Amino acid sequence: MIHGGNIYEIEEKMGIPRNDILDFSSNINPLGVPDSLKRIILNSVEDLVKYPDIKYNDLKKAIGQYYSLDKADIIVGNGASEIIFNFIRAINPKRPLIVEPTFNEYRRSLKSKEDAVQNYLLKEKDFFQLKANKLINYMENNKTIDMLVICNPNNPTGGLVEPKEMLDIIQYCRLNKIFLMVDEAFMDFVANEATYTLMEYYKDYDNLMLVRAFTKFYGVPGLRLGFGITSNEKVKRKVEALLPPWNINTFGGYFGEVILSEKKYVLNTREWLSKQQEWFTDKLIAIKDIKVFPTRVNFILIKILTKQLTAKQLQQRLLRKGILIRDCSDFIGLNKQYFRLAIKDKASNERLLSDLTNALK
Repeated sequence: MIHGGNIYEIEEKMGIPRNDILDFSSNINPLGVPDSLKRIILNSVEDLVKYPDIKYNDLKKAIGQYYSLDKADIIVGNGASEIIFNFIRAINPKRPLIVEPTFNEYRRSLKSKEDAVQNYLLKEKDFFQLKANKLINYMENNKTIDMLVICNPNNPTGGLVEPKEMLDIIQYCRLNKIFLMVDEAFMDFVANEATYTLMEYYKDYDNLMLVRAFTKFYGVPGLRLGFGITSNEKVKRKVEALLPPWNINTFGGYFGEVILSEKKYVLNTREWLSKQQEWFTDKLIAIKDIKVFPTRVNFILIKILTKQLTAKQLQQRLLRKGILIRDCSDFIGLNKQYFRLAIKDKASNERLLSDLTNALK
């Protein structure tokens, strides 16, 4: 599987009904669909006979209000992936650099330039934590780089770059005419999010492009909704020209109402994660034959320490129990011993812990 969450493929290949699969491979908020979105869909079904607003003004206005952004700098997309692909197409870099292991869609979006793509590999001995001075030193020795891609918080490692480190990277990129795309798709899950997001700086750096997603935090992967931010007028015009008209459906266009009305949902999510993140991590650490990497978000990277078992084999064992995990062997910089787990509700996490312990024997 290229991505987590492909319960349809599992159903087709293994005959396990999709609704019987406990999916730890996709990093989705277990609180589920917000009540306000359910009401909007029920009350707005008749709106499907009309085209959505082609400019999505209400949605952009709400995003701008919620995150303190200029509405004119917001580009909405059919999932964060659409924004990622079109930011990269707009820049059309000659020598892009990707910090890895990371989300595979960056490399897929650069497939036509596969021979030119460089990767900066994070090290296991550093717990896959990015350090600005090391990355900058790498770029100093590779002066042809014209675009840098960073996922922060990083998927699949769960690492988060400290604010000063990110500012050092941005400033270096500006001085050296390097476009910087930072994917903050999981930033909403971070405690003290405002300290770590680069949103407050985007106006100061016209080489900076930010990507955000609503899919994960609001538990709506089927809705497909994300947005990008940049103050670079040329890049904005290019991206908007690349996007198809009506690229977001009617209900996605109404999602601004959810953002502005779901304060309780946000608080409940942060309360759930603050409790389960620490508890689940501690329980996993207590299981022998695995190494658990620190996380700042709603998923955890794990390495199997025994060579007699691969992540693929572990995945197959757990599927017999109806549990799907993410085999991370297809991430550049990881091998067949790595897998990723989403953090879910306590009952689901307890079931996973029991079955994982047995599957590792």
